[in-house]
Amino acid sequence: MVERSEILEELGDLLARSARGRGAIASISGSTAMGKTAVLNVLADQASSAGSTVLGVVSTPDEREHAFSGLAQLFQAVHAHAPEAAGGGVDLPGGVRLGGPAGVAVPPASGVAQDELVAVARQTHRVVAALAARGHVLITVDDIQHTDAATLFCIRYLAQRLPQLPVTLVLTRGTLLVDEQSPRVLDDLVYKTSVRRFHLGPLSREGVRELAASLVPFAPPDDFVAELHRLSMGNPLLVQAVVEDGLRAASESAAARVLSGADDHGGRPDPGDRLSAGHVFQQVVLTCLHRLGPHAERVARCVALLDRAATTLLLSRLSGIEAELVRRCLRLLTGIGVLDGTRLRHPGMRQALLREMSPDEATELRHRAARLLYDDGAPPQAVAVHLLGSGPLREGWVVPVLQEAARQALADGEVAQGLRCLELARDCCSEEAERLSVMSQYAYGQWQLRPAHSAQHFLALKNPITAGKLACGDALRVAEGMMFYLHFDEAMKVVDHQNGDEGAVTALHGTRLLMASEFLGLLDRPARPLPKVQLSATSTSEVRARHALVRALGRGADEDAIALAEQVLQGSHSPEPWKLDGFQAALLTLCYTDRLDAARKWYEVLAADSGRYEAPGWRGLLESTGALISLRRGQLADAVRQAETARARLSGRSWNVGSASALAVLIEALTAMGDHEAVVKLLAVEPPQALFQTRAGLHYLYARGRHHVATGKLNMALTDFLGCGTLMQRWNVDTPALAPWRLGAAEVWMRLGDRERAARLVEKQFAATEAGLTRSRGMVLHSLALLQPAAKQPPILLDAFDRLDNSGAWYEAASVLVDLSRAYQQLGETAVARQTARRAWRLARSCRAESLCQSLLPTKTPRVAEAKKPASPGGGHGGDQFSFDRLSESERRVAILATQGYANREIADRLYITVSTVEQHLTRVYRKLGIRNREQLLDGDHAVPCQAV
Repeated sequence: MVERSEILEELGDLLARSARGRGAIASISGSTAMGKTAVLNVLADQASSAGSTVLGVVSTPDEREHAFSGLAQLFQAVHAHAPEAAGGGVDLPGGVRLGGPAGVAVPPASGVAQDELVAVARQTHRVVAALAARGHVLITVDDIQHTDAATLFCIRYLAQRLPQLPVTLVLTRGTLLVDEQSPRVLDDLVYKTSVRRFHLGPLSREGVRELAASLVPFAPPDDFVAELHRLSMGNPLLVQAVVEDGLRAASESAAARVLSGADDHGGRPDPGDRLSAGHVFQQVVLTCLHRLGPHAERVARCVALLDRAATTLLLSRLSGIEAELVRRCLRLLTGIGVLDGTRLRHPGMRQALLREMSPDEATELRHRAARLLYDDGAPPQAVAVHLLGSGPLREGWVVPVLQEAARQALADGEVAQGLRCLELARDCCSEEAERLSVMSQYAYGQWQLRPAHSAQHFLALKNPITAGKLACGDALRVAEGMMFYLHFDEAMKVVDHQNGDEGAVTALHGTRLLMASEFLGLLDRPARPLPKVQLSATSTSEVRARHALVRALGRGADEDAIALAEQVLQGSHSPEPWKLDGFQAALLTLCYTDRLDAARKWYEVLAADSGRYEAPGWRGLLESTGALISLRRGQLADAVRQAETARARLSGRSWNVGSASALAVLIEALTAMGDHEAVVKLLAVEPPQALFQTRAGLHYLYARGRHHVATGKLNMALTDFLGCGTLMQRWNVDTPALAPWRLGAAEVWMRLGDRERAARLVEKQFAATEAGLTRSRGMVLHSLALLQPAAKQPPILLDAFDRLDNSGAWYEAASVLVDLSRAYQQLGETAVARQTARRAWRLARSCRAESLCQSLLPTKTPRVAEAKKPASPGGGHGGDQFSFDRLSESERRVAILATQGYANREIADRLYITVSTVEQHLTRVYRKLGIRNREQLLDGDHAVPCQAV
């Protein structure tokens, strides 16, 4: 009786006054499940306990057409309490006598005449008056709106004479069915001026708290109460159902933990997660709807079916119920806490309603809903939801709608949904051309979902395409899928089969751009040159991104390409679901124009959103591109992680261009980190020759060349670098931002002692590298500096470092600092050399470039000449220039690091020893060299030799 105590108190006062000799009437109204019957039952118990005679009538819709059925219940109760008061009973029309323990009324064969009704009413009044003469009488009629007309007449007759009797008449009046009108006799009864009227509304939030607390032995938390109130709208029956489901879902201790808002870790989970819309809740919802009648039930099922698309007009058309009746249904459903506008308040309600429908009804309603939405111009995906739930429908409009819905879903990364649409579309096809079009889309969807294992879906369409059964756009999408899996012969047959008419020009141009940016070795293979189309405002983001990438590969730091790529990437900020096609090409454009900071920013934007989409193919390509960006920014550990993630999503038993790109980044990153054993394992599998017709093949050759340089296989490295260069020159993509093959080859020639060849390559690269390619310009300056005498190197290296540092290429910047420290050391500027080496080490360490770090640390210190110069005139240890040779290996390492300016703690960290051990080594070094502090390690006769440093 939460929030019902005041009403009960007033009703109790009414009973007390009535018992003193003056009758009274009360009416209790309210929506379904607000507790009207519960209040009536409590009142009856109180009256019975006080000595009153209680006569109860319960009306139902089923008995409404049975005349005097309610009166029969009344006389049955009279007979139970005082058989003698009933006398001989009441004579009903048609010779039927009402009275005795059965109390059954048989409806007359025809309508009841007015004089007959009056006669029955008078007899009823006589019986009640006789019973009231014995003491106070309480008559309750529950759901009086369902009472038969004859009984209503008798109750009204009795009510008009109650002031003279100690009788209280209490009625509950619920909601009429939407297609019903309230009987005039009922309105006359309820709206008499002497009637006390009460209304039971929904519980307040505090009422919900009190009710929930009465059901469990603890106080529910505020957030739980707020969510419970929102979902139930204060309907007591729904509140009880939710709590009961929660208690059933766990043991008493678990329920206490869940409802109190604390999980196993002491946190506070979202309150919605703690509200269980289980079996009890769903059954209560169905019970409430059943009480509202068939129209309200049907409207509720239509609301559940349409979900977000529901409107009053659409509900009317779908349900077949007049719009005004639908509005009344919606008001009733809102009143019992089921609806919020035209939306169900809880998914559990929708589940219950959908499950309640028979399969035939569900199919019929879903087909009708799909057609209605289609006719109203609803988005294809909204229409497809209903088609997917109803099975195949072979009508002309269905397949195009499902195909468009699938296209949108695939473009938005909702791959599973897109594939479901296409599978249904395939079953709805009536013509082969239509089915093949669907299957081409299906192949693309399978590539997004299972990129490592979907080549067969594309290859299966080759014969139908060459037989002319597939439109150009769909056929070229299939050809691009074949290219991804390196099936170039099949792809070229598909491309050559396209006739190049006006309708196919745009599609062929898009394929040409893909070849020119990804499959460069295929550009001269088509039987006819593929057409070029001027870029326009109507070009798709995919075409614009490919166009930008082609310009970047052919022209380097092209400002138009950069602007176009940024424009495409701006689409990721659109409130509309962003489209995946084209974003990878746009990111690569920024990467190949040395705009690494911008590339990183946009990658992070896309990566943050990609987790919401079930598109492993797209996410694999995105991670592969992110790995390349991280590699060029010197974030080697990130590059390895991203490349491995990409390979896990893209790699299968056969090679494809996506996994090969990730593999190339992985090889180069691991080589820079010094993990050569891992690279050897990766290179153990020989790539197919088709790979070297692709941009990914260029990266692979360059990365393999870097590994060969690092492991001393200089001739093999030279072969890879020159092979990479040959392909880049042949394909007119000879930009160092793609792969700086000349610098790699020059490094090999220098190691082989041919500085002249190295110089020619570097000078040519320097002349071809525009200033806008900041990272590439810094790298070529680095190589150019190493060809100069030591005295000329520092200014060039400093220029190279500034460019690399500004572009965010930290690994290459660290490499420059390593060579700069060596140059300073050769020039005798030991203090500056020490500071530069220290800076180089820290930058290399941040890149996880262990090979560079090791190059800065002493390994085996060189032994000086065995011959010793005579002691200095002063004698003693001070005159021995070769006393450094007397230090142990460990002491030499510590001494060398100390000369480079490292503190004792830093030396300990780098040599993996304790600070105490460092101090002991230095003490012995000072003693053996005859010096007092580390400054003397750099000065005087006892300085650590430069060649050792």
